[in-house]
Parts: sequence; structure tokens; C-alpha cells
Amino acid sequence: MFYATSNAIIGNRYVTIPDDLRAIRYVQFKDQDGNQYYLEQRDTSFMAEYYSTPSTSAVDIPKYYANWDETFWVVAPTPDKTYEITLAYDKEPETITDTTSTPAPATAGTYLSNKYQDLLLYACLVNAYGYLKGPTDMLQYYQSQYNEAIESYAIEQIGQRRRDEYQDGEVRAQLNVKPPSSYK
Repeated sequence: MFYATSNAIIGNRYVTIPDDLRAIRYVQFKDQDGNQYYLEQRDTSFMAEYYSTPSTSAVDIPKYYANWDETFWVVAPTPDKTYEITLAYDKEPETITDTTSTPAPATAGTYLSNKYQDLLLYACLVNAYGYLKGPTDMLQYYQSQYNEAIESYAIEQIGQRRRDEYQDGEVRAQLNVKPPSSYK
């Protein structure tokens, strides 16, 4: 996990994100008095409904943030004073076998190359098979193995019982989740 600090400016609801950001873990605001506020992540559609008139006259302590585009994320309501922002995030690796990151990783490679070698292998095989001349049943085999690997990876990344439609939008993969009543 990496950290970036910045300042939210009065009347400006857009905050620049780091160039190497892959995923935001949490966002913390701190005012001049030392009070800390953790913002909740929401979908941009929620932000548009919740805070439909983001003028500089309608300011308050920010409660929510959302990814706006590749350069900015947006907070709501618009900040009423200057806040120090601490952003905890996952960094985009330079390569799939990045060993030069600071701090140095315990093992060579990345999470994907260390934990999901099969996903990486079958993705490469499916991609390379377009240039090879061989039986189509091998391509179908590689494609089915890739689909299994990507489904396994997706289920882990989505997580069980961690979805919120306001935060994450539509469910993109069907999950077999136990109903809450079964956890006693």
C-alpha cells in the first residue's frame, strides 16, 4: 500500500490522483484542528443524485468520494475549508515482474505473477495462438482454461458479501453467495 498527501481547497470538489494509482484503499481528510474524517467511496451516479448542485455556496465537510476520470476524483459536498488529504492506494506496477519498486518487494514479481500464474500463462497462450497454425481444439482448450482462471481471479477480487450497489454499481459477475441467515 502506498500513500499520497495533498490539500483539498475551499470550493473545489476535484482532487488530482497520483499517476501510478491502480485502486484507492481509503481517503482521509484532516482539518486544521486535527479532526479526521474518512470518506466513503460511491459510484458517480450516486454523487450526481446526492449532490446535484455543486456550487461554491453549498459547502460542507466532505462525506463521499468517487472516481471521476483518469486524472481526478470528486468529493461531495464541496469542501468548506482546507483539509489535508491522505490517500492510501495500490500502485500500478511498472511491469508484471517489477523488482525495483520502493519499498522492495519480499519476492520478485507482482501479485498477479506470483498468485495467478495460470491466468498469465493462458492469457499469453490465447493471445499467441492467433499467430500460430494449429488445431482449433487447442485454442478452445486454452480459452476454456483462461476463462476458468479469470473467473477464479474475479471472484477473489470482487469478494463475497462486500458489494454495495451505490459504491460499486452493477454486479458484473454472478457470485454464489450464502444468504446472511446461514452464518450463525
